[in-house]
Amino acid sequence: MGLIRRVIRRKIRTPVKRAARRQLRRVSAECQVCHKRYTNPLTHTCVVKTDFGKRKRAGERRAKAEARRARRKAAADRRKAAAAERRKAARAKRSAPARRPSRPQHDYRLCRDEDCPRYACVAYKDGIADCPRDHP
Repeated sequence: MGLIRRVIRRKIRTPVKRAARRQLRRVSAECQVCHKRYTNPLTHTCVVKTDFGKRKRAGERRAKAEARRARRKAAADRRKAAAAERRKAARAKRSAPARRPSRPQHDYRLCRDEDCPRYACVAYKDGIADCPRDHP
């Protein structure tokens, strides 16, 4: 057999054999429920053409995000309440009277007590007594 004949035989017969093999591999049936093709009826699972599962998962994701948002908002509210409480306590502490109450106002010029022990009162009375002018 010559070289040309072998080349021709290969060029003609090989694609035909390949096509026949492909035809043999495509032995399959069509599902009467979902109209999908399958080769093994034991491993076939019907595909339902709805988006229910997709919508259900999206709803679950939305609910989870909403719960997360609510948790974060609750935590933020707790932090705000605690900060407000701290501010309130600080404000009360600032406005609270000192530990030791201060003395009441005592004006040395208006003091009428002759035996007042305060230095300012004594000095003022001595200065008034030494003054040549008349003071009430």
